[in-house]
Amino acid sequence: MLNRLIRRYQQPLLIVFTVLIIIAFVGFFDRSGAMGKLGANHEATIYGRPVTEVQMQREARKFSLAQKLGMQELLMSVVGRPQSEEAAIENFIWNSMVVRYEAEQLGLSVSEDEVFAGVQALPVFQTGGAFDPKKYGMIVRSALPSMGFDEKQVADLVRDELRLKKLKMLLGATAAPAPSEVRAIYDQRYQKTEASVVRFKLDDFLAKATSPDEEVQKLFETRKNQLKSEEKRKVQVATFVLATTDKPLEGKARAEELGRLGKAAEDFSVAMTEKGADFAAVAAKAGAKVEEVPEFTRRDVPPALGGAPDVVAAAFKLTMKEPVSDIITTERGYYALRLTGISEVRPLTLDEARPQLVEQIKRERAQEALNLKAAEVRTKIDTELKAGHGFAEAATAAGVKAEVFGAFSQAEPKFDGTDAREVMMAAAELKEGALSPFTPTATGGVLIRVDKRPPIDDSKFAAQKEFLADNISQFSRETMFSEWLKNRRAEARVMVPKRG
Repeated sequence: MLNRLIRRYQQPLLIVFTVLIIIAFVGFFDRSGAMGKLGANHEATIYGRPVTEVQMQREARKFSLAQKLGMQELLMSVVGRPQSEEAAIENFIWNSMVVRYEAEQLGLSVSEDEVFAGVQALPVFQTGGAFDPKKYGMIVRSALPSMGFDEKQVADLVRDELRLKKLKMLLGATAAPAPSEVRAIYDQRYQKTEASVVRFKLDDFLAKATSPDEEVQKLFETRKNQLKSEEKRKVQVATFVLATTDKPLEGKARAEELGRLGKAAEDFSVAMTEKGADFAAVAAKAGAKVEEVPEFTRRDVPPALGGAPDVVAAAFKLTMKEPVSDIITTERGYYALRLTGISEVRPLTLDEARPQLVEQIKRERAQEALNLKAAEVRTKIDTELKAGHGFAEAATAAGVKAEVFGAFSQAEPKFDGTDAREVMMAAAELKEGALSPFTPTATGGVLIRVDKRPPIDDSKFAAQKEFLADNISQFSRETMFSEWLKNRRAEARVMVPKRG
């Protein structure tokens, strides 16, 4: 009886839970559940001083407030790169305390005027780039009381962020890059490279590759324990989805239609809990289209299942004992499945395995032939280049054709060509005039020659030098601060009793 009640009201409950989950995830990591785990019934310590559960809960709520206020620099600096929600909140709590303590030890203070200006500078309190007292008042009155906060906690967070910035500036006071470093980084980013390539297409070698029967048989004997058929499923599907039209529904009309379909799917789900309920009859009564779907594998996405991988995945969770699925939600509506058949995994016969074995043998032979040809061509081209011939002429002498890849740099990559990424990465490692080793690519492989690296325009460097130096300094400060905080956190001797 209990199981039938659960089944009967499962879909309405899931809908309610879905809404609650969406609300819970509106803010990044904004969940009281994880906060509740921190320090529950335990007293932690930092710098040998006790930190009560109440203090930790308050700091955890400040984490959520900082998110709502859009204080990205503060969050990114003290949270770091956590592996979980709980770790993010713990980092915020302890690292914020470390920053406050260390700033005090260094004599870094933040004035009330600085805090006042910092609050007004927060974009969340601005309209058209200027502080908006009405928006500030509205947020303070509507959002803060539910968190147990008022204006003081906003000021506290702003003070923390300003304190953080002062620490970074102090730590990075010697982070100004040398002129030679700025120039080297500019050259690396903006230096143009002009290259040419010789391409080797795997398809050309595949067309000539053979697969003798004796090799197919031998490979089958070697691999027959791994050669298995794929499990297949047959299902009936009931669809409650938006109609396909030349002019799809949008906005309110789409939402209303999805709501109607959701109600129909919910009614279907409840009706299917009745004893002896017939899937097709109940679906038809609910206004759903019912269709028999031929056998398919996990890798297939039959059109009848809306081209939705989630629906296919649901089909493979069904059993003949529990053949009817829950309602499956997609962007276009809802699906319900009834399992009607299973083709289990079994060993393949030689004839069934032959196509993939033939493909494997041909591909291996083609790749081997391609590699040998590329090595032969490279040797000939290299000889011609050393004799003083140009790359295009050397390629012709080797029986292949060179093509100009075009100019590119890190700042202006060239992604419109075949195998462009591989060509640019390999060329970046070459000196001007050098010929690359054979470089494998998704389509086969290439030989690359760096034809020229034109001189850099000094006037462009002069125009960007100051901006680039600032960016390098900023990166250095962030790196130094991250390492500094890691060391200071270790010295703070944070102790959190293990939870039982």
